[in-house]
Amino acid sequence: MLFAASAHAEFDMVRIDPERTPIVIDGVVDEAVWQTIPPINDFRVLEPDTMAPGDLLTNLRFAYDDEGLYVSGDMKQPSGTLVRQLSGRDSFTSNRDSLNVTLDTSGEGRYGFWFGIALGDSQMDGTVLPERNFNNDWDAPWRGRTVETEDGWSAEMFIPWSVVSMPAGSDVRRMGVYVSRKVAYRDERWGWPALPPTQAKFLSTLEGFEMRNVAPRQQYNVYPFVATGYDRVDAEMRYRVGADLFWRPSTNFQLTATVNPDFGNVEADEVVINLTATEVFFPEKRLFFLEGQEIFVASPRADTRSRSVGNSGAPYTMVNSRRIGGIPRVPATAPGVTLPERELTQPVELVGAVKATGQYGRLRWGVLAAFEDEVKFDATTAAGGQINLHDDGSDYGIARVLYEDNIRGAYTALGFLSTAVLHENGDALAQGVDAHFLSADGKLKVDGQMMTSDIDGLERGYGGFLDFELTYRQGLVHRIGLEYFDENLDINDLGFLQRNNHYQLRSSLQWTTANLGFARDNQFDVRGFLRRSVTESVLNGAGFFLSDRLGLNNLSTLITRVSFFPSQFDDLNSFGNGTYRIEPKADVSIDWETDSSREWQFGMGTAFRDEDLGGNTYSVNAGVTWRPSDRFAAKLDVTYLDRDGWLLHQANDLFATFEAEQWMPRFSMEYFISARQQIRMSLQWVGIRAREQDFFRVPVRPDDLIPTAKPTTGRPSYDFSLSQFTFQARYRWEIAPLSDLFVVYTRQADLGAALNDDSFSDVFDRSWRQPLADVLVVKLRYRLGS
Repeated sequence: MLFAASAHAEFDMVRIDPERTPIVIDGVVDEAVWQTIPPINDFRVLEPDTMAPGDLLTNLRFAYDDEGLYVSGDMKQPSGTLVRQLSGRDSFTSNRDSLNVTLDTSGEGRYGFWFGIALGDSQMDGTVLPERNFNNDWDAPWRGRTVETEDGWSAEMFIPWSVVSMPAGSDVRRMGVYVSRKVAYRDERWGWPALPPTQAKFLSTLEGFEMRNVAPRQQYNVYPFVATGYDRVDAEMRYRVGADLFWRPSTNFQLTATVNPDFGNVEADEVVINLTATEVFFPEKRLFFLEGQEIFVASPRADTRSRSVGNSGAPYTMVNSRRIGGIPRVPATAPGVTLPERELTQPVELVGAVKATGQYGRLRWGVLAAFEDEVKFDATTAAGGQINLHDDGSDYGIARVLYEDNIRGAYTALGFLSTAVLHENGDALAQGVDAHFLSADGKLKVDGQMMTSDIDGLERGYGGFLDFELTYRQGLVHRIGLEYFDENLDINDLGFLQRNNHYQLRSSLQWTTANLGFARDNQFDVRGFLRRSVTESVLNGAGFFLSDRLGLNNLSTLITRVSFFPSQFDDLNSFGNGTYRIEPKADVSIDWETDSSREWQFGMGTAFRDEDLGGNTYSVNAGVTWRPSDRFAAKLDVTYLDRDGWLLHQANDLFATFEAEQWMPRFSMEYFISARQQIRMSLQWVGIRAREQDFFRVPVRPDDLIPTAKPTTGRPSYDFSLSQFTFQARYRWEIAPLSDLFVVYTRQADLGAALNDDSFSDVFDRSWRQPLADVLVVKLRYRLGS
C-alpha cells in the first residue's frame, strides 16, 4: 500500500444486481434497494472548520455493480432555505446547495476524481492529486439528477468505472471515498469523513472500501464534429470537419486524439492590457488539452490556482499547452513589407494531436504530440499591394514518467519530464527532474524540480526550485521556497516562466481560525520574497505582504491587503536596454462582498498604490449580481483607476511618466432554459487615456533613471489612448452527455491611438468599429461509442 492505512474504519460497499434491483437515476431515492442499505449520516461542519455535527440530517448511501458506482443522498432542510442556481459545467462562482463525491481510484492516495451535482442538475467534475490539489479541467460522461422533496432535496449519481483511471486489479479492489454537502443558505460545507481543509492530509485518508470483481470493460468514443463560421472582417465563410477520439482498452491505459480540431466555441480570455515586459498567463480552456493533463503537472508551482487569500503568483511549468496552436512566429519579411497586428495575433490551426496516459505498477506515464498547420499571413507592400506569406507551423512533443512509492508510510515520488518544439527556424528542447515527499503524518511536504533548456543558437540554460511546506498544527501552515534560474534558461517555447536570471527566497505563513464569536472564520496570510540578479548582483525584487479574509456572521466577506516593496532594481521593463532603480512602494486595499446566495449580491472596494518613481494610483470598484430566479443571472463590475506618475517604456533607453485614467467595466448575463441549455452574453472592456509628464533615460550601469528633456525628434506628443474589449454571445445545448451544439459570436478589438480630445466613449467607439475579430461559429459535436 502506498500510504499508511486510513485512520477511518472501512465501511461495507453493497454490490447489487442491476437486473433484479435496477436504479433509475432521476434524483428520487425511492428504489427498494436503497432502503436495504444502512445510511451514512455522520457529517461534520468543515467550512468553517468547527467540526460540529451537521444539525440537518444527511442520509448517504452507496452501491456498485460491474458497470459503476451508485450514490444517493437525501438531504433534510427547510424548503424555504433551499438555494438552487443553475450554471454551466464546473462553475464554482455560485453558492448553491450541492452534493460532491471524491474517489481515490488508485486505492493508495496517488490520484483520484471528484464529481458534484448541484440542486437543479448542474454538474461538476475533475481530478485530484495528493494531497488536496483539486482541478476541474476534466469532464466525463456520468449521470446525476436532483429533486426537491417535502423536507429538503435529494440526489442520485451514477459514475461508470470506465470513465476513471485505476490500476490493474485482482478480484478485490480497494478505493477511498469522501463526500461533502454544501448548505448554501449558511455558506457551510459539511463532510464525511471529517477532513477539513485546514488538515494536512486528505487524499491518503479517505474512507476506505472494498469491491469484488470490478473489471471495467473496454471503452471507446468517437466525437465527430462539423463547424461553420463566418468571419465578418475578412468577409469569408469557413467550414471545418473533424473528430475527437477516445479509447480505453484497460483500466490503466487511455488514448485520446483529435483530427483537424476546431476551437471556435472556446470561451474568450479575460481582457488584459499589459504594457510591461512580463508575460501574462492565460489558463487552458480547450477540452482536448485539459483532459488527462494532470500527469504533466510536475510540481504544485505548475498550477497556482488557490483558495488562499494570499497572492500565489504566476505558475512555473514546463508544459503550458496554450503555446500549442497559439500565436504564430513572426516571419521574415522583405524591406517595406508590413504585417497587420491582426495577422500576428490569430491562433495557428492544428492538423491534429494525440495523447496517451497509463500506469504500470507504481509507474505512471504520459506522452503528447501535436502538429500545427502551415501559417498564411496577409501582408502589405510599400506600394500598398497585398501579398501572401507562408511559414511552417511547429510540432510539439511531451513525455512524462512518474515513479511513486511508500517508505514507512511516507509518500515519495520521482519524475522526469521532457518537451520539444520543432520548427524549421530552430528547435527548443527542455528536460526536468522532479521529486516529492510527504511525511506519514502529513506535516512535512517537500517538492522540487531541476530543469534545463537547449535552444538552437543559444547556450544551454539551467535552473530549479525547492519548496518546503510545514503544518505546525491544524490551520497553521508555513511554506518556504528556494529557486535559481540562470540567464540562459528559457522554457517558454512550450512552458511558462515569467523571468530568469535570479536567485530567490520566498516564504508564507497562513493561519486559519473559526468560531470567533464576532465572525464565522478568518484567514490571515503573511508572505514575502527576496530576489537577486545572477549577472548584475543587484536586488531585482523584494516584497512583504499581509492579507486577511474575514467571514462575518451575516455571510459577508471583508478582505484587506497591505504590501510593501523596498527600493530595488528593474532589469526587465527597459526591454533589454538596461537596469534602473525604482523607489520604495506600498499598496493598500480593502474589499467587501455580501452573501452570494441571495437574490442581490453587492461588492465594493478601494485601493491605493505608489508608482515606481513617486506619484500614486487610486482605484475604486463596485459590483452587483442579480439572480431573480435559479435560471437567470446578471452581473456588472466596474473598476476605475486614477494614475499619476505611471512609468512606461517608450523606445530604446527612453522612459516617460503619465497621468492616466482607466475604466474597466465587465458585464455578463446568462439564462438557462434547462441545466443542459444555456444562453450567455459577456462584455469586457479596458479603456485608458494617458497624458505625458516627465521623460527619463536608462543609465549605463544600474542606477537611478536620468531625467531628460522631451525628445525633439519623433512624434510630437506621447499622449495615448488604448481600448481593448471582448464581446461574446454563446448558446450551448448538451444534447447528450458530452454531445453539444454551440452557437458562438465573438467580437474583439485591441486598438491604440494618439490621444486628442477623445472621451472614453470615443475611445470605445473607435475600437468597436475596428475589430481584430468578428466571427460567428456554429459547431455540432456528437458522442458515438460504447
